[in-house]
Amino acid sequence: MAMSQGSGENDEIDGINITPMVDVILVLLVIFMVTANFLKKESININLPKVQAADPNVAQSTQVAITRDGKLLLEGQATDEQKLFKTLERDSKLRPNMRVTLSADETLPYKTITQMMGIIRKAGITRIALSVKK
Repeated sequence: MAMSQGSGENDEIDGINITPMVDVILVLLVIFMVTANFLKKESININLPKVQAADPNVAQSTQVAITRDGKLLLEGQATDEQKLFKTLERDSKLRPNMRVTLSADETLPYKTITQMMGIIRKAGITRIALSVKK
């Protein structure tokens, strides 16, 4: 009996075909890119002051912003001083070491920023960071 010269189960693999893996990775990349556009937050136009060194942990805190025209935002949502105070007071009781990052337009008067810091402190939050550009 002679052995046949076909592809059998014991043949050595000459190479690995990576085309299916590349196809899967490209499909996942496209899915990621499409869904990332839906997750993007609405942009707030605030001109932050520039400094030499900035805190890298800003993303782990609650965001409060004051726009150029004095509009107040909590985590990107419009609010007023009363609602902001009540929300921060409630959150500070649930998270005693919480931190608030205050973003204010560079053209705002110092008085406006210090008044907002006073409201945040009155709500029971002692860790306040000022957001700046690096």
